[in-house]
Amino acid sequence: MARVPEIPGDQSAASADVDETDHFCPGCGVRRKLFARYPWYFCTDCLALAEDGEGRRLSFSNAEIFGGFVWRYADDPQLMDDGSVAVICLIRNREAIVHEARFGGIVAEPLNSFSVHLLREEKILRLLRGEVLAGARKRLKPCAPKL
Repeated sequence: MARVPEIPGDQSAASADVDETDHFCPGCGVRRKLFARYPWYFCTDCLALAEDGEGRRLSFSNAEIFGGFVWRYADDPQLMDDGSVAVICLIRNREAIVHEARFGGIVAEPLNSFSVHLLREEKILRLLRGEVLAGARKRLKPCAPKL
């Protein structure tokens, strides 16, 4: 059995024993189900806090029912980019990589060199600062009308 890491304000969880398969969100520390493919993923509440390097909130989704990756700004949902496989952004002031999960859905993980190499690097957008961020914004296009 592993010890639960201390979460500020949660004294009961600090002393409880948990199963080795438990996972704790690297953003807020909340306990979630472990997924072996993504052993260190951000919870959905932390993913909702994703932002670019200038503090502008981001939104992510699958392109269609069969998958694909789309990102957009939460304050301007009419513009989107479906030409990347992942974005590097900030979640709780920590660099994170957000991408499509293997069988659909979106997953966010803390950025490390291993996670970047798993994806085609030329299709990863860095939404952190400067000209790179400006270039990524130029990729945004109007959403296609739904039939």
